[in-house]
Amino acid sequence: MAEKTRLKAIRFPAYLIRDLNKHVRKGKQSDFIIKATEEALLRLKQAKALKECAGIFSPDQYPEFKDRENIEAWVRNLRLEAEERLARWSRDER
Repeated sequence: MAEKTRLKAIRFPAYLIRDLNKHVRKGKQSDFIIKATEEALLRLKQAKALKECAGIFSPDQYPEFKDRENIEAWVRNLRLEAEERLARWSRDER
């Protein structure tokens, strides 16, 4: 079943409408605007969550978050672990 929708009249600057018409075909413009709005709202929600959580990780409790260098190393390690798990799963499926 399709998602229930409602009409919302929104004013766009003329230059934005021209660009939209130029780059997105007519039958897909609502989908494009909906997706762009969802992405922008997600960023806003994430920014709000980050502000609300600021300062909860103390360097004493979480040394991996004490500075940029340690955070980058922690993220690299996380990605490496994920890649290794994916490689193991791929081997196991053969």
